[in-house]
Amino acid sequence: MRINAQDPERQKVFTRRTVLFGGGAGLIFAGLAARLYQLQVIDHDKYVQLAIDNQFNRRILTPLRGEIVDRFGKVLASNRQNFRILLVPERTKDLEDAIDRIGQHIEISEDKRARILRQVRRRGVFVPVEIQDNLSWSQFSKLNFELPQLPGAQPDVGDTRDYPYGEAAAFVIGYVGSATETDLSSQENNSQRTLLRQPGFKVGRDGLERTYDEELRGKAGQMQVKVNAHGRVIEELKDEATPPVKGKPLALTIDADLQLAAMEELKGESAAAVVLDAVTGDILVLASTPAFDPNTFNVGVDPTLWKELNQNPYKPLMNKPLSGVYPPGSTLKPVSAIAAQIAGLTTTHRVRCTGKTWFGDRYFNCWKRGGHGVMDMRNSIKHSCDVYYWEIAKTLDVDILANTARKLGLGQTYELGIPGQKAGIFPSREWKRQYYAGQPENQTWFQGETLSAIIGQGAVTSTPLQLAVMAARIATGKAIRPRIVRAIGDLAPPTPDAPLIDIDASYFDVARAGMDAVTNEIGGTAWRSRLTEPEWRLAGKTGTSQVRRITAEERRQGVVKNEDLPWDRRDHALFICFAPVDNPRYACAVVVEHGGGGSRIAGPKAREIMRAVMKKDPASRPAIDPRSLALNSALSAQGG
Repeated sequence: MRINAQDPERQKVFTRRTVLFGGGAGLIFAGLAARLYQLQVIDHDKYVQLAIDNQFNRRILTPLRGEIVDRFGKVLASNRQNFRILLVPERTKDLEDAIDRIGQHIEISEDKRARILRQVRRRGVFVPVEIQDNLSWSQFSKLNFELPQLPGAQPDVGDTRDYPYGEAAAFVIGYVGSATETDLSSQENNSQRTLLRQPGFKVGRDGLERTYDEELRGKAGQMQVKVNAHGRVIEELKDEATPPVKGKPLALTIDADLQLAAMEELKGESAAAVVLDAVTGDILVLASTPAFDPNTFNVGVDPTLWKELNQNPYKPLMNKPLSGVYPPGSTLKPVSAIAAQIAGLTTTHRVRCTGKTWFGDRYFNCWKRGGHGVMDMRNSIKHSCDVYYWEIAKTLDVDILANTARKLGLGQTYELGIPGQKAGIFPSREWKRQYYAGQPENQTWFQGETLSAIIGQGAVTSTPLQLAVMAARIATGKAIRPRIVRAIGDLAPPTPDAPLIDIDASYFDVARAGMDAVTNEIGGTAWRSRLTEPEWRLAGKTGTSQVRRITAEERRQGVVKNEDLPWDRRDHALFICFAPVDNPRYACAVVVEHGGGGSRIAGPKAREIMRAVMKKDPASRPAIDPRSLALNSALSAQGG
């Protein structure tokens, strides 16, 4: 259509449309120009950095875990090479076929297969996933040989925890395991969570490994890697790496040689042994049998083995020195003798033992059916006369006995860093009121209960650690406190001097003299368990704690021998001791579950353990300097 130049209205419409369209187009081009200017000039540095970020990724470098060593530097927990096989899904045409091919050489359960597939979905096809770790050298070499027929397989050598003493140190060291979702959620920052997510990274699961996990764990490093547009690593930039920091070493008070000797002595029994330095409180031995091998837990426990460990009546998963609670039996009598003196009796107080005593509505029968005759306080300990203490208990305030027992180490826990420690029980009037809270009719303390408590029976329970502390405190008169960690890294706090116990020092004399007579005088209940070397003179006390009540009918017919009873109905065997008598340095407690008599079973075992201790005399040798330990650890982390 032609526009008539003579038509002014039509001319105006045309001009206006031209201006509008031209202006709109100009605005669009101006916007594009401004945007291009912003991208290329104003935001240039920002997008260069984004491009670099797309080109480079950060890879976490996991640190080596700190070693745990004994008092002289022998390694109890360290790190060893971990041969493992990884799978890079992106390098396979068929992921499940690749898993099947690897499964022809190592076992891959259905659960593990499902885990691998889940990890691939979560992490992506370019991130390696762990198929199996802790491979033997023969398995690892075979997989390397078959590598051309295993698409996507990637052999790898990392590090894992190693426990060279195996079962011997299991309950001291503990073990490590893979991080759980609970572990991840408990971390305060994202960097720690990232570290815990690394393939094969382990955290402390029990024992000192668990308590000191953060110190042992170390700090992660990082390395920049160059990736392509698909996220595949094409180059490692090692010059720009930040190396990881190895975890701090942990130096213990344990003597590895003595620990092995104690474990060997207790072999075949469900038993515990504790040896203390009676001056410093250092725990030299913390033995529990049977035990488990922490190396097995590190590589993953077989379900069959786990079931066997849990169902074993000898309880190989229980840390008996700290978590096992037993009536102390007659090992308590030296404490009862001290309590009797606090109550006002003298050491010359005499009682005639006829083999039984009457109280309430029944006879209490001494372990020696014919009786011991006339006993004073020293000989009551030597011969372990029950009647002597029952006569005292008829008028003794149980709270005096309970307070004395606590001052000497019973009824409490000690800060060691090993989880699961139990306090045991030493009953008192207040304890019974709290125990039967809401049952006023059962809260009254009866004097007959004191007769049971004074010989370490009834409600009284204790741990082997407490019994060792008790022996050390009787020997020295000082309130030593046990410890098991000497140093963390290069930090070794000094051992404070133990204060004197708030008991008249002269009251300990009869307890020590009685224990000396137990092992070193004919007629003492543990005379056969004495150390024959005169310079190692050993003072001890036997104990036999009942796990069942002997009926009057059984007594009339003659008490059934322990060895004729089912194992779990036999008495526990106990023994406490210290040496040398004239200058006490070491204290020991041994408990053999359902072992029978303390003099026959526990005493000889304690004697042999103490013979090994006295022969080595660890207190005479300087312990490892934690500063040199920390330096050696740092050098090993750097490959120096």
